[in-house]
Amino acid sequence: MTKDQFFFLNNKSITFAENFQGMRLLYFFFIVALLYSCGKSSDTQKQRFLIRGNEALTQHNHRDAMRFFKEAIYLDSCYVPAINNLGIVYFEQRLYNKAVLEYDKVLMCDPQYMDAYMNRANAFYELNELYRALDDLEYVKKSIPDSATVYFRMGLVKAKMRKFEEAIADFDQAWKLDSGNAETLINRGTVKYYLRRLDDAENDLKRALERSPLEPNAYNALALIEVEREDYDKALDLVNEALNYEPGQPYFLNNRGFVYLLQGRLDKAKADIDRSITIDPNNAWAYRNKGWYYYLSGNYTDAIRLLQRALVLDPYVDRGHLLLAQAQIGAGDIEGGCKSLRKAVANNVELPQQFLDRCGL
Repeated sequence: MTKDQFFFLNNKSITFAENFQGMRLLYFFFIVALLYSCGKSSDTQKQRFLIRGNEALTQHNHRDAMRFFKEAIYLDSCYVPAINNLGIVYFEQRLYNKAVLEYDKVLMCDPQYMDAYMNRANAFYELNELYRALDDLEYVKKSIPDSATVYFRMGLVKAKMRKFEEAIADFDQAWKLDSGNAETLINRGTVKYYLRRLDDAENDLKRALERSPLEPNAYNALALIEVEREDYDKALDLVNEALNYEPGQPYFLNNRGFVYLLQGRLDKAKADIDRSITIDPNNAWAYRNKGWYYYLSGNYTDAIRLLQRALVLDPYVDRGHLLLAQAQIGAGDIEGGCKSLRKAVANNVELPQQFLDRCGL
């Protein structure tokens, strides 16, 4: 029943009562009951649509989830649980801009709906709008200062911003508030890996496995530590363990491909890296590894092309500028190679002395 119909019934009740004075009081109560039942029916209906949408979302049936949430919103344009969950449907389909629009609508209806701030921060994170993500999380933190989840997500954002020490501080706080979350230890350990604090990183990751022995991300991160230690056989065992728990995970496949490159097993490396790119075509690290594969195969032209693509996707991809410089120098482009080496120096990458000497760095 629409708002216009409600007004029509109200007007009609007045007219009806004017003509039938003896029934005026009885009819008034009838109209009130009818309006109440219509409102109650509408509330019940939108709640049912929400429940059915949530069930579809749990099953990753995005088409039905979207339909049910929209039906609920049609009944109540400010039904914030349905609008928020519609945003989640878009988020899960990687339609991050659409997700942000839905979260914006939620906050127009209810500026204190904290879930929408959290979810919008996730979407901003994926869109690389990191300062906006941080703004939303800071707002939530003011209202919920003891939320481990808020500190955890702030740590993720700051790690992506390469504010590694600040990220560790946020993960520390998240761990104090919730010492049962193995993901906090895994992410803190990964940040320590980026800082090349390998022993500290390993300690966090092993502690995470004590709490959650089936966590593949911990094995994957431990594999990367063994790569740094140049124990490639151990690294391979660890990344295979990660793939045992989550077969087909593109990041794990890419890392195994990288280990194969370091072992000189180029055919196996190419198969894993190609499969990783097929599953996730936006992973800078996979293009870096594919470029390095071409370099090792003597195909400098394709190596340069793919390494440049990796750096467009992520200017901070590990050793990206160094590997590009090696490919450029291999192709005879000394000027271009030295320019890439200077960028590597700016990113605090340790360079082989031979390259430093060649470019006068």
